[in-house]
Amino acid sequence: MDRDRQTYRLVSRIGLVAAPAMFFLPLIYLMVTADYQPWAVIRMTAAFAVLVSASSFAAMANTPPDKSPGTHQLWAVPVAIVVLFPGAVFSFGLAVMIVSLLSRAYAASA
Repeated sequence: MDRDRQTYRLVSRIGLVAAPAMFFLPLIYLMVTADYQPWAVIRMTAAFAVLVSASSFAAMANTPPDKSPGTHQLWAVPVAIVVLFPGAVFSFGLAVMIVSLLSRAYAASA
């Protein structure tokens, strides 16, 4: 049983590192290349669901030994689905803001 909890810890750590990377790397790519890719917003939106999933695995790792760790998946799946809409709005707004700032900076330099 302790081995499963080590796996949950490992997955949660990977998810807690991967989620910010999934969110910020498309933004960095956009700022460096000034090339807007529509897939960037989808990747950034998925980062929110990965963050919820990593939180669920962290909760599963910290479940007392006499309880079932799988019960945390009951709240994680609906929360991940609900988080996708505000995550998409936030990701799209941030990407549009960066594109707008880059286009203004380009227009000012020309």
